[in-house]
Amino acid sequence: MSGICERLSYSDMGENIKLGDILLERIEKTTKNNQYEILSSTVKGIFLQREYFSKDIASEDNIGYKVVRLNDIVLSPQNLWMGNINFNDKFQIGAVSPSYKVFTIAEQFYKPFISAILKTRRALYNYELVSEQGASIVRRNLNMEAFEQLTFKIPSYDRQVQIGNVILTLQHRIDLTKKLYSAMIQQKQWFLQQMFI
Repeated sequence: MSGICERLSYSDMGENIKLGDILLERIEKTTKNNQYEILSSTVKGIFLQREYFSKDIASEDNIGYKVVRLNDIVLSPQNLWMGNINFNDKFQIGAVSPSYKVFTIAEQFYKPFISAILKTRRALYNYELVSEQGASIVRRNLNMEAFEQLTFKIPSYDRQVQIGNVILTLQHRIDLTKKLYSAMIQQKQWFLQQMFI
């Protein structure tokens, strides 16, 4: 899937636009404890924290957590270089640790297209270049000024819509195939259990 996204998303057509003009940082914080469901942004996507870890691991006092709304971009400055940047297309509203950065996508861009290019191998390579060695090998510090200066070749809005919709269709089919595969595995296990009853 990432290879297809890479091919569809990068072409010679389009205008070089800085990431700082595409992603607009939004800082909205919770004002009371447990105001919203706590989310975890990971390399694999955004999840409800209690489901992802099978428990709540957020601090007991989550006042001041950052609010994430539908269609926001969430990233971990320490783990961006590994691909911890996600488009929230699942949750109407939630909250993440204050260490995360939350952005909206500027109105002149098609959100599914932008969300796809942010996860390409080329983008990950660039994130690594603007992330400096931190306290450990795994955690790196994102240089926000350099991050905002990264450029992406962005085609016309109509072309963004065409490419974004193709990627959405492919992703939907992949998700459906994964669900069918999981259901078949469960059915196989059930049949095997019935054989030995």
